[in-house]
Amino acid sequence: MLEWSWRIENQVSIIAGSWSDEEGWEEIFKSLIGCGIEDITLFGRLPELSVVLEGGKYVVSFMTSDGQPSWAVLKRPDHEEKYASLHVQGGKVVEEL
Repeated sequence: MLEWSWRIENQVSIIAGSWSDEEGWEEIFKSLIGCGIEDITLFGRLPELSVVLEGGKYVVSFMTSDGQPSWAVLKRPDHEEKYASLHVQGGKVVEEL
């Protein structure tokens, strides 16, 4: 989940971002559906998220306002599990159950 300040990249350019014309977002988002995740990495002094998708696409967060980076990784629960998430709080990645 990326709340705001994000971009989608390929190997050589930015395909779309949070400041792009929203008119083209639907087609770009549809192109991501079904893509497997190859890697997830954190980068930066205040942790930002980079997700590598199959097909050479990347989804990257980068907060541009005051506060904390605004992303979360959510885990859907199995039958008896609770929801869990990773996010940034106080400049560190924390888990919330």
